Amino acid sequence: MADVFLLGRTEDLELLAPDDSPDTVALCLQTGPLDQEARLPLYALMHGLVLEDAKAFEYLAHPLSEVGPFLMGIDPRFPAQLADLDEAELETLVEHWHGCAALEVLAIDRDDLNKFLFELANLCKIRDQNPELELFIYSEG
Repeated sequence: MADVFLLGRTEDLELLAPDDSPDTVALCLQTGPLDQEARLPLYALMHGLVLEDAKAFEYLAHPLSEVGPFLMGIDPRFPAQLADLDEAELETLVEHWHGCAALEVLAIDRDDLNKFLFELANLCKIRDQNPELELFIYSEG
């Protein structure tokens, strides 16, 4: 299963059992082929980081079991900044992100990437309007 961005209350997500579906307690956005390696350039581009430093933007927040799945926390600077970008800024970000080596290997269509980033930005805007919600990644490891 691909990673999934989750927007929900921390206390609800931490109660998930390994066999539970996260969509029962959170808004979900499938990442498709965009694994951590493909997401790192996005964090780096947005925050002026080298890829090595961008790795810190995803961290283990809560394992649902010893072998997964795992709730990965996301540095709160990422959703806050993504929520503030306007449509033109998002399109420019997609253009730069699409040209990164990690995405070229995946051969993702630019329109699909654009749609994904706009949907992720919308989740981040919902997060900004609801301070009790946090953005996570649900990963099977």
